[in-house]
Amino acid sequence: MRILLVKPPSDSYFVFLPIGLGYIAAYLNDKAKDVEIKILNCILEKYNHNDFAEYVKEFKPDLVGITAFTVEIKSALKCCQIVKTIDNRTTTVIGGPHTSNMPEQVLSDENVDFIFRNEAEIGFFEFVNELMNNNNFKNVTNLGYKADGEIKLNPVKVIDNLDDIPFPDYELMGFERYPKTYKMKYYPSASIITSRGCPFPCTFCSAGKVSGKKYRSRSPANIIKEINLLKQKNKIKEFLIWDDNFSLNKSRVHEFCDLLIKEEINLPWWCSNGLRTETLDEELIIKMRNSGLYAIILGIETGTDKIQKDMKKNLDFNEIRRVIEIGYKHGIRMEGFFIIGYPTETREDILETIKLSLELPLRKASFFLFQPLVGSEIYEDLEKEGRLKDIDVGNAEWSRPSVLPIGFESERELKQLQRKAILSFYLRPRVFFPFIIENLSVDQLKELGSMVNRYILFKN
Repeated sequence: MRILLVKPPSDSYFVFLPIGLGYIAAYLNDKAKDVEIKILNCILEKYNHNDFAEYVKEFKPDLVGITAFTVEIKSALKCCQIVKTIDNRTTTVIGGPHTSNMPEQVLSDENVDFIFRNEAEIGFFEFVNELMNNNNFKNVTNLGYKADGEIKLNPVKVIDNLDDIPFPDYELMGFERYPKTYKMKYYPSASIITSRGCPFPCTFCSAGKVSGKKYRSRSPANIIKEINLLKQKNKIKEFLIWDDNFSLNKSRVHEFCDLLIKEEINLPWWCSNGLRTETLDEELIIKMRNSGLYAIILGIETGTDKIQKDMKKNLDFNEIRRVIEIGYKHGIRMEGFFIIGYPTETREDILETIKLSLELPLRKASFFLFQPLVGSEIYEDLEKEGRLKDIDVGNAEWSRPSVLPIGFESERELKQLQRKAILSFYLRPRVFFPFIIENLSVDQLKELGSMVNRYILFKN
C-alpha cells in the first residue's frame, strides 16, 4: 500500500517539522507490512494545490492522510477533493486539532472518507491493517467514519506509556531540508516532544481537547536515547522541547537534566512553548542551565489581572517577575508570549500588556492576535453569544483577527496595537542589536522579512 502523509498548502511562513506525521510514519514502518510511506510538507516545498495535484499524480497513493489546524482545514478539504478527482478509489483521511474538535463537520464533506481524533499512531496502524484486510473499522482507535448513511465515531483513547511508541521518522520528514528559524541559536536543530496532555483550564487554548487533560510523559532515559540518536545520525547542534507542559513534573526535569550532564550530551537546548511560571524555581532553572539550556519562553499572555482571570490563566505578576529575573541572573534568554485582542480586552488592557512586556527583562517577545480556536472554552462562549455567526474560522489567518474585542471598530485598529507592541519592544538598543546579531543567516532574514511585511507593513 502506498501512503502519503500531508501537511497541506498554507500561506504560513512558519516552517516546522510535522512531528505528528513523523510519529505516525515511524509506527507504521515498525508495525505494518507491505507499505511505502512518503511525507509531503507543502509549506516546506512551497507547494500550492496545483503542485500538490502533480505530486499525487506522480506518486499514485492508495491512501492520503492529511493533518490540519482549523486555519488549514479549507486547504485540507481541497486536497481531498483533488485526490478524489485524480482517482476516486484513493482513500482520504484527515486528522489533527480541527478534526479532534469538529469530527462530524469534516466527515460531512463528500471527499473525506475517514477522520482521526486526538492521537493517531496506534489507530492509524489499525486503520491501515483493516484497509488491507477486513474493512471492519468499528474497533479502530480514535477513528471516525461513515456507515449506512451515518457518521460513526469510535471511542477516544490516549497512549498512556509514551515510551512504547517509536521515535519520529526524521528521514521521511526530510529533516536536513528545514531552515534555521529566528528563534534558533544553532543549526541543525531537532524538535522533541517529551509529554502530552494539559490539565490547565486556559479558555483560549484547545490543547486539553486535542491531547487530553491527563498529563503523560516519556521517561528521561527514553528522551536521552532519542537525543543521542539525533546527535549521531542527524548531526544536530541543538534541540528544542516542544511540549505544552515540559516543566509540570519537576522531578522528571531534574532527572532529565542529570542524565544530560552524566552522559555528556553537550548540546544547547531550549523550550519553545510557553512554560508556566509556577512550575519553575531557581534550583530547577540552574539545573536546566547547567545541562545546556539557553532559552525559556513563558506564556504570560496579558498584563492585567482582569484578563488573566478571564483567560483562566491566573498567573501572579510577582511570580512572573521573579522567574524572569532568576533566568536573567543565570544567563538564560528569557522570552514571553502575549495575546493581543482577547474578546473581553479593552484598549487600556492591551496597553498594560505592552507596558508589562517593556518592564520585564525579556530578550524576545511574541505578540499574537487572538484567534478563537475550535474546541476552546472561549470559542464556545463566542458561539453562544452569536459573535462567530458571520465568521468562517476555516478561512482565518494568524496575522488577522477573526473576532474584535468589544469597543474596537476595525481590524486595522487592533493590528496597529500589535504593531505598537512589536516596535516598542524590539526598537530598544538592548533588545534590537543582540536580536539582529543572532539572526544573520539567509533563512532567518527571509523569515524576519515575511514577519515585517505582515505585522509591521500589513502586507500579506
